[in-house]
Amino acid sequence: MKYTIAKDTEINAAVIKEAIVYNEKRRERFDTLDRYYIGDQDILHREKPDLLHNNKVMVNHAKYIVDTNTGYLLGNPVEYQVSDGYSIDSVLDCYKKQTMNDIDSEIAKNCAIFGLQYEYVFANENAEPESAILDVRNTIIVYDNTIKHGKLFAINYRPIYNKPTDQEPDHYDVVFVDKSVVRNYSLKGDQLELRTEEPHAFKEVPMIEFVNNKDYLGDFESVVSLIDAYNLIQSDRVNDREQLVDAILCFYGVKFTEEQMTELKEHRMISNIPMDGKIEYLIKSLNESDTDILRKNIENDIHKISMTPNLADENFANNSSGVAISYKLLAFDQNIKNKERYFERGLMERFRLYNNFLNTKSSMTLVPTEEVDAVFKRNLPRNDYETSQMILNLQGIVDKELLVSQLSFVRDSKETVELAAKEDEATLQTASEYAKNEIKDANNGTDEVE
Repeated sequence: MKYTIAKDTEINAAVIKEAIVYNEKRRERFDTLDRYYIGDQDILHREKPDLLHNNKVMVNHAKYIVDTNTGYLLGNPVEYQVSDGYSIDSVLDCYKKQTMNDIDSEIAKNCAIFGLQYEYVFANENAEPESAILDVRNTIIVYDNTIKHGKLFAINYRPIYNKPTDQEPDHYDVVFVDKSVVRNYSLKGDQLELRTEEPHAFKEVPMIEFVNNKDYLGDFESVVSLIDAYNLIQSDRVNDREQLVDAILCFYGVKFTEEQMTELKEHRMISNIPMDGKIEYLIKSLNESDTDILRKNIENDIHKISMTPNLADENFANNSSGVAISYKLLAFDQNIKNKERYFERGLMERFRLYNNFLNTKSSMTLVPTEEVDAVFKRNLPRNDYETSQMILNLQGIVDKELLVSQLSFVRDSKETVELAAKEDEATLQTASEYAKNEIKDANNGTDEVE
């Protein structure tokens, strides 16, 4: 999935145009995945002859899968811990100013839909690093063709049309970034016009590629055909019901008059039927139980293949054993851990860009990324009482900050530990002053101990 070129390739119109052409080949796939997430699925575009019922029932499993996985991964904000002797407060302050938790959630959601997502880090008007989410359909990162696939440059482009009815754009507005500069180009045909050029202080290509998995697949992409089958079954079940209501009334051996037709329409009654006559509806036999079994099997396959549990499943809800529920969540949890590994790579790359920029501005020292840890907290009901017992048992073995971070109600473990230490210090100081006063009172107003 990585787009690669030779490491020493000269940047020109042909190189940028080829990168755009490569990315445009993925647009149809991205558009389809986006449609399915927002609920514009293929069943809604099904056509049938006018005389046939054509209900279009859409059950949005795609959105359920994406939102469940994203909520489990990032329902609680990511916390950052750093080794002793280092400070990352300057970076965290930048994160807080732009509510980075919301940006993380949006990136994770887009990764779950498209299989990847891009983040652009730039210097804002206050000369501070800031992040922006870019559309994958208009962004591409270009890597070298070496074993390591080093990042060469990235482009974000926008097609410009002279008329809304034009099939092809007149030209592209292109933002180009590499390890040292940001350039704005106008690309028209084979002509590349440089509009602006400005150096940046990030020391790396300030474009981050967040990846959902090694195959660049969205969370529901492997079950699209099953989602279509489920929607088709549900739609046709409604069609069958309507056709049953509108069934044809057949008369055998009966001479049906206009008077009888009027009586049937107005009073839902009919008379003067011959002894050998017969009246019945012409209907299709419906085996509802078989249809429901098929529906449930398809739904189970959707959840199994996507590794997303059906939280409304009766068997899941009725089994309250913690160990049993853990087994049911095993595939789901393993999938989320895999997503977490790839997501953390992007977070560390973002931290490095912010750190480089702030270091250049003399706002903080360089902190190696191996000294920083991103802590993910699963968004599930937690038994904090059991966790507190574990913390007591592990005191003196595991550092306090890591232990406190296991509690679901703690937002910032470092701050919590520091506040607790200050409270302990204040308590000791109060106790010491109290003891001194007691001794002073016992010695008739002197501090000396007899």
